[in-house]
Amino acid sequence: MADVARALLRAKIPPGLSLLHRRHFFPADRGAPRPPRKKLACLQKCRAGFQQQSTDGAPLSSAAAATAAAAAVEADSSPVLAGWKPPRYLWRALATLVIGGQVILRTLQGRIHVRNTVQQLEAVGPGSLGVNLLTASFVGMVFTIQFVREFAKLGLTRSVGGVLALALARELSPVVTAVILAGRVGSAFAAELGTMQVSEQTDTLRVLGTDPVDYLITPRVLACCLAMPFLTLMCFSVGMAASVLLADSVYRVSANIILDSAARALQPWDIVSTMIKSFVFGGIISIVSCAWGVTTLGGAKGVGESTTSAVVISLVCIFIADFILSWCFFQGAGDALKAAMG
Repeated sequence: MADVARALLRAKIPPGLSLLHRRHFFPADRGAPRPPRKKLACLQKCRAGFQQQSTDGAPLSSAAAATAAAAAVEADSSPVLAGWKPPRYLWRALATLVIGGQVILRTLQGRIHVRNTVQQLEAVGPGSLGVNLLTASFVGMVFTIQFVREFAKLGLTRSVGGVLALALARELSPVVTAVILAGRVGSAFAAELGTMQVSEQTDTLRVLGTDPVDYLITPRVLACCLAMPFLTLMCFSVGMAASVLLADSVYRVSANIILDSAARALQPWDIVSTMIKSFVFGGIISIVSCAWGVTTLGGAKGVGESTTSAVVISLVCIFIADFILSWCFFQGAGDALKAAMG
């Protein structure tokens, strides 16, 4: 009976694996070469399964054991990365780069949906103007309190306007505006596109022959990139006005002194660099939010997670981009404060 079982087992084993199975299932064949360690562990498991008893106490059939052994070895010899899936953050990062490239290409080709772009401009620009101006005014007043108190002790009140103008123009206005826009507009973009993705509306657009990148993403990116510089300029103007008002009414520092100091400290390049930063920040907010929206999975819960993640990633990217751009724009020793002191 044992000879018959061995014959059946060898008949079921594929030709390329017969040597391995004979060595580890039959003591008589142990003179064969030793297999690799990985397959050795697999075959030992197969041998244990072959010796297992069924529920009625009878040994398992040789045909079933041979089939199980062959399947185990075949599964063990599959490619290492066969079941590997890339992390979701890596997938979304690649999607962000691809979408950004597609938007640039379509803009250069003139494939712009004008009506959607105007609608998004209205939502991004006038829709965000009030909260941006309110925030900029209070940021300007807070920095006025800190600067005037410390500079007055040093007798440098004539430099307050220059310091405020440089701080607001180079860093505070573009960064604060971008942070507000990321929370208000970026979250809206991610939620809208995420809802459309999970409800298969984007698939419907493809069926109708409309490219979602042309119809949904490019107008939003262009609206953010165009509206951000104007919002930043308005925030800078309102922040300076609030600073002048507070310094003149509370700390008795003349408005003429502050404005004259600011005019001497500011250079045309300060305004140009602010516009470049605002343009880049607008592109980061819109592309990241749209990419996170179109890669949403999992229904309503996935939409919420994508919205939160889009805002967080946008803020992190804004601060990283701000450091890189500041490093490129303002290297070396500056003389702006020296000019502000007159």
